[in-house]
This record gives sequence, structure tokens and C-alpha cells, in this order.
Amino acid sequence: MNPSEFDKAMMDLSRAIEIELPIINEKMALNAYAMMKDRIINEGTIGDGKSLGNYSDNKLPAFYFDGKSSNKGGDKLLAKELNKENKGEGISYKQWRQANNRPTDHVTLSFTGTTLNDIGVTKKVIEGGRVVTTVGPKNTKQRSNGKSTEEIAGYLTDQYGDILQPSTEEKEILQRFFDAEIQKIISKFIK
Repeated sequence: MNPSEFDKAMMDLSRAIEIELPIINEKMALNAYAMMKDRIINEGTIGDGKSLGNYSDNKLPAFYFDGKSSNKGGDKLLAKELNKENKGEGISYKQWRQANNRPTDHVTLSFTGTTLNDIGVTKKVIEGGRVVTTVGPKNTKQRSNGKSTEEIAGYLTDQYGDILQPSTEEKEILQRFFDAEIQKIISKFIK
């Protein structure tokens, strides 16, 4: 490659990276969120490795769960508690999750999946060579309690810390992905 060919290749490479960088960045953001969601649901931890804890065995009044069942198991447990003469001892959240066929070995931040499924890319900023893709609550889901995903995510952050922060391992995976994507672009122009 002579100097003028190299100069043209560098200009073309620069343009290609400028075009592809927002796409790569969005893929990284969505992959980061997918890894975080998987970690929370399957391991019950946030990015810094902190456990989200366990579901409580403390009893709540049965009426607290009225209208919140996701299946017949939850309906049956609620009806049983509400039909007791003294309204029973109540139902723990752990019992409620078990009756509704939800995991109980660790906190998953999910009962219906609505909140975690309403998080995604909310903003893309492209300023020159700087590209920022923001992942957060999209607020597209309607809930019977009137709360937005942003409000619920705020409560979860107050209680558990930054739930959207990737772990060190996830950051390393994302860095390798980014490097590989840039290398693909470079290899098209420099052989």
C-alpha cells in the first residue's frame, strides 16, 4: 500500500467507525442489560457482587395479596387465608411467590417481569466522536398500581444500590466485544 492509498484507507476507516460506532454502542448497551438481568434473576446479585438477599418469611395480612395473583396457586392460597375465621396468620412473601410458581431461593427483583422487561435503550447521544447510549426505564408498561418503571427502579436502587451497574466480568466481556467489532472494521480497510 502506497502512502496515498494508506491515506485514503485511513479516511475511509474513520468514516466507517463514525457510522458504525453508534450501532456498536447500542449493541453493547443491550448486551450489558441482558447480562445484568440474567445475573439478577439467576444469581440474585448486583454488579458489585452484593447479594440481593432472600425473600422474607415474615407474615403479611392476606388482603395485601388480594388481586395480585398470577395463577390459580396464588388464588388458592389467598382464598384459603381469607376464609379463615381469624383471617389466619397471614402469608409471607416467600409463600406467595411459591404459590405463584416464582423462584424463592434468592431475590430476583421480578414477579411478573414487567419492570425488568420495561428497561432498555432510552437515549442515544452522538457528539462528534463521542457516543453515549443510555439504558434505563422506558416507562411503556401500564400497571394496576399506577407506578411507572422509573419509580419502581428508583425504589429498587434505593434499597439495593445501582442495579444497572455491570460487574467487572461483564465489563471485560463488553470490552472484548467492542474490540472485536472495531477490529472487524479495521480489517476491511487495512489488510
